[in-house]
Amino acid sequence: MRYSKYVILTFLTAVTFQTLDTVKLAGKAWAQNTSVHTITISHRKVQGKQTIRFKQGDQVELKWRTDEKVKLHLHGYDIEKTVTPGETLTMKFYAKATGRFPVTSHGFGEKKGHSHGTGALFYIEVHPK
Repeated sequence: MRYSKYVILTFLTAVTFQTLDTVKLAGKAWAQNTSVHTITISHRKVQGKQTIRFKQGDQVELKWRTDEKVKLHLHGYDIEKTVTPGETLTMKFYAKATGRFPVTSHGFGEKKGHSHGTGALFYIEVHPK
């Protein structure tokens, strides 16, 4: 009986450390293989490129900066985040769904409500592998 408790304890310890190593590796894989883009909104418009293209399966990290508080919505992936001036907001996702997806504002400043203003601020295109 004493021997089997030792075997079980050793097995559980090994499984726990293996799981922790897998988690660490997954974190490193995200950081090393990610497509990172910084997008700046100034005067309620995205500066520079209006569209970024990815391949299906890509790991994407969008770093948003703004001169005015804005709630952003990435359609198709259903990600909503609020960006405030002086901070960088990061959106992370795997580009699984293919197509062209708009990023719209759901209110600049302290304005509340659900409005897409004059249309999309930006587009994400995900192409099949």
